[in-house]
This record gives sequence, C-alpha cells and structure tokens, in this order.
Amino acid sequence: MIDTIELIKTFVILLAIIDPIGNIPVVMVLTGNKSADEYRSIVFKTSCAVVILLSVSFLFGKYVLVFFGIKMPAFELVGGVFLLYVAFTMLVNSKKSFLYSDDAEEKEHIAFMPMTFPLLVGPAAMSSVIIQSHNISDWQVKLIFIGEFIVIGILVGLILNLSKIILSNLGKTGIKFITQTMGLLLGSLAIGLIADALKLLLPGLS
Repeated sequence: MIDTIELIKTFVILLAIIDPIGNIPVVMVLTGNKSADEYRSIVFKTSCAVVILLSVSFLFGKYVLVFFGIKMPAFELVGGVFLLYVAFTMLVNSKKSFLYSDDAEEKEHIAFMPMTFPLLVGPAAMSSVIIQSHNISDWQVKLIFIGEFIVIGILVGLILNLSKIILSNLGKTGIKFITQTMGLLLGSLAIGLIADALKLLLPGLS
C-alpha cells in the first residue's frame, strides 16, 4: 500500500535538504570558468548523479546498517541531528561548512564531486532516504519512490539550467529568504524525527 503522506514527506525533506535554489550562488562559483555547453553538460551529469545516488542509498543503505549492526532508531536519531544541523546552516545562511571543500573548484569532475556529493546530495539527504526505506519492502512502492527521485533530479536540472535567470530575478536576498524558509521547514521535520527516535530508544519518555 502506498503511503501518500510518506511520499510527500520524502519529497519535501529532500527538496529542502538539496536546496537547489539556495545553492545557485555556490554553483555559479564552481562553474564560473565553464562555457555554456560545458555548464549544460555539468548540470545534466549532476542531475543524473543526484537520481543515482539517492536511489542507491534508498535501495541498499539499510543493508549497510544491518551489516554494521546499527539499529534504525539510533540511525534515525543521528540522522535527525544531522538534518537539524543542515537546517541551522540554512537559517543562518552559512554555506561554509564541511558540506563541501573550499578548494572544490579545483577538482576535475565537479559534476560528481563536489556538485552532486556533498553539495546537493550529502550525508543528510542520504540518511533521510535510508530512514524512509526502512519499512518498505514492496517493489512497486520502491519504484514509486525512485520515480520521485527522478522528479527531483529533473527539478535540480531545470533550476540549475535557469540559475542565471533565477539569480537575476530573485537576487541574493530572495534566494536567502527561500533558503531560510526551507531551513525552518527542515528544522521542524528534523525535531519531529529526533523526538520519534528518542521515544523508541527511551520508552520511558513517551
């Protein structure tokens, strides 16, 4: 059975974490020395890599947890804390963190690193989809979630291809407002995730 609420929740959380609009200034810096054709190629590769990385995390991430003997409530707690940290960096408009390297523009294949990982799909996004996949065993439902990741990849590609237009129309203030709004939403979802995990780890709190 498809849980529409979970689908919407996953979509909203991922869009908030990936924050393609908020990351436009960073993308502009990383691709400042690229031609128009090179930029489109980078965006296409990045969009595809976003879908692949999210799908692989969703399909196989929980098996990695089982292999290392990590309990899902503990992982949810850590994932919630990490999401809360990402939300905080969005609220204070601080992109200078361990999410990407300061000298990232010197890397050769920027479409994959650092554009896809860790700028757009970092540990927070990966942990989010792993948590969502925990109780899903029906392959039809899994394919629907993967379809959702494809939609997100298309949105990322569309937004990045329109980055100059978006930046000129919204300006840095507009992008900052959108980023902080998404950060507020993500922070609220993260606190709920932390609370649910604590109830499972510490039943006496419920």
